[in-house]
Amino acid sequence: MQTNVSTLLREFPKVKRAALRGERVVIQTREGNLLLSAESPPDRTLLGSMRGTFTDAGTDLSAPTLPASAWNPSL
Repeated sequence: MQTNVSTLLREFPKVKRAALRGERVVIQTREGNLLLSAESPPDRTLLGSMRGTFTDAGTDLSAPTLPASAWNPSL
């Protein structure tokens, strides 16, 4: 798809859809041509950048983690 800056600003949703479809979008300017491309988002997990930091210790997190003698509730 060939476009210019004015058309890019006026019809951005149309140009964006073309880039997301994988079309080659060339924006013609006075200084030179620009190429608009879409990049797919990286796979995201719940842990994100912490991936590999946590390990599974096999602990049952639905049960108390401290023994009853360690509980000393007070105000």
